[in-house]
Amino acid sequence: MEEIGLDPNLVQVVANLEPFISQHQLRVVPVVGLISRIADFKPVLNTDEVDAVFDVPLEMFLKEENHRCEEKEWMGWAYAVHLFDFESEKGVFLIWGFTANILIRTASIVYQRIPSFPQLLPNFQQLQRTFNSVPL
Repeated sequence: MEEIGLDPNLVQVVANLEPFISQHQLRVVPVVGLISRIADFKPVLNTDEVDAVFDVPLEMFLKEENHRCEEKEWMGWAYAVHLFDFESEKGVFLIWGFTANILIRTASIVYQRIPSFPQLLPNFQQLQRTFNSVPL
């Protein structure tokens, strides 16, 4: 919330998703919430963290349109990076990587269906278990 100046009193939390582990081994627990009075939300961006605040239809993250996937490798592990192109009156945006993965999962839960494209999400949890089992 500190990245966009969102007052926690404006948010009704509806769910905590399962933790995601980033490629940098950061554990992130996405929190899904509703803003009851959107007119009261006045964004104040932390420009070190956020480029812009904009609305995106959540269902977009289940559809093939505006979606592409790039195969990457990290420390010998192949994985897919999801990228979504989105255009609005505020500009053209690219939503990708970790953020895209969280939004794919959120949309799957909200709409109770899987995406129309293969997810091929990186399994950094498995990678972490592998690292933890290797003697130093």
